[in-house]
Amino acid sequence: MQKVVITGATGFIGIHLIKEWLKRDSQIYAIIRPGSKNADRIPRSDVVHIIELSMDGYDRLPQLIDSADCFYHLAWEGTRVPYRDDAVIQEKNYKCSIQAYETARQIGCKFFLGSGSQAEYGSTAGPVDEDHPCDPTTEYGRQKLCTCSELLRRSEHDGIRLIWTRIFSIYGPDDYPGTLIMTSIDKMMRNESIKMTEGTQLWDYLYVTDAAKAMVMFAEKECDSGIYNIASGDHKPLREFIARIAELTGSDSELLFGAVPYGSEGIRNLMPDPGKIKRALQWEPDVTFDDGILTIIQTKK
Repeated sequence: MQKVVITGATGFIGIHLIKEWLKRDSQIYAIIRPGSKNADRIPRSDVVHIIELSMDGYDRLPQLIDSADCFYHLAWEGTRVPYRDDAVIQEKNYKCSIQAYETARQIGCKFFLGSGSQAEYGSTAGPVDEDHPCDPTTEYGRQKLCTCSELLRRSEHDGIRLIWTRIFSIYGPDDYPGTLIMTSIDKMMRNESIKMTEGTQLWDYLYVTDAAKAMVMFAEKECDSGIYNIASGDHKPLREFIARIAELTGSDSELLFGAVPYGSEGIRNLMPDPGKIKRALQWEPDVTFDDGILTIIQTKK
């Protein structure tokens, strides 16, 4: 029986990662912040053990968990504006991530997965694979990149298999309500107009259960340590995704493309190349964009 530790367990991806591990013969330790208002999101099961612990308290985990096989570190504070450029918050995230790794080593984990971000690459225009130069433009992206480098260095020394996932645009139920997809669905279900840019930038969306499944497969398959993009690879102009949501909701919302100007950086394409993860895991997304959107719509009815 696998013993799995997950920090950030009440987060969007964390919840679906727990659900995916529940399909296996496993004991799951869900690490959540004390008094978390989202604790009720965690599936109730005899094999799911909830531990309330702040990020700076990870050094106490060896007193609470005697051993484990796999450690997923998803917790990270200040992921949204304006906290993305708060140097104090982001440096704390780095230090807590290193402590999470050291804790995993102490309790005998031989597999560690950290959640990185597309923000590590910075502004990009064309296809982005794992060898693409990194030039982060935020403190969030810079500290994610520093964490990646340090964890890979330590894991090579310690003989721990370490996967660093650079996560692109994930969507699905329980997502942050302020994302473009979630706000668009809400407005379309009320037939309100949608104001956005021209939407000509190329974008990539991956349904959350496909991301969670990939993260479990990393633990199950003996692929090499390293950095892996998690994305669908199905790039389309952003306006096509929004127009399709309008069709799926049957909405009469007016789509006001161009009502919002592009930012100072201009058109920013998001074109991740997930070839490495597909080859390593023999993994392909199962959920189409249409099916993912329809599932979110059903949860809102």
